[in-house]
Amino acid sequence: MTYNTLSYYDKNAMHLSDRYESANVDHLHSLLLDIFPNRSHLLEIGCGSGRDASFMVKNKFDILATDGSKEMIETAKQCHPEISNSLCLMQIPEDLSFEPSSFDGVYSIATLMHLQKNEIESTIYKISTIIKKGANFLFSVSIQRDDIDNQGKDKMGRHFTTMPESEWISYCEKYGMRFKYSKITGDGLNRDGIVWLTCVVKKEE
Repeated sequence: MTYNTLSYYDKNAMHLSDRYESANVDHLHSLLLDIFPNRSHLLEIGCGSGRDASFMVKNKFDILATDGSKEMIETAKQCHPEISNSLCLMQIPEDLSFEPSSFDGVYSIATLMHLQKNEIESTIYKISTIIKKGANFLFSVSIQRDDIDNQGKDKMGRHFTTMPESEWISYCEKYGMRFKYSKITGDGLNRDGIVWLTCVVKKEE
């Protein structure tokens, strides 16, 4: 993830957390409960304000919630003290080094599109190794934006990689994770010009 992208989240952590907490994520939360078995040990990549990790912990899941922004981690502790012991500062893909089959599943919401394409592929490969056979991986990414330039940067300097659904699924299938579900929606913060893909893939058994 680029320095400018991480710097933006470090400098705006509290403001962004307020926005994240107000977003309509009922569909995502229902999907998380549907695809992961009760009390699963899960990895969250890009926990932001801690909104989703808190929801999952309250529903009896064992979560390791990670983020690349130190200030977002600190803000998550303030917003959701109950997950303080589940939070970890981690850069992806470089820090994504766990023993094979360490997790019952992985989810990542509004994070992976901040990576360059080579980083996306590396991250997906590593995820395929750290989840158990038959485990699910859920990700939500923006696949269309009208607020970025030709280099994939918005006015705040954040990087966005926009790829069609087929390309995201192709990366997953390359590393033994098969398509299970997808849904394309508008923006949860009601921003025009942004389209989201939510996708679930399953590691082959």
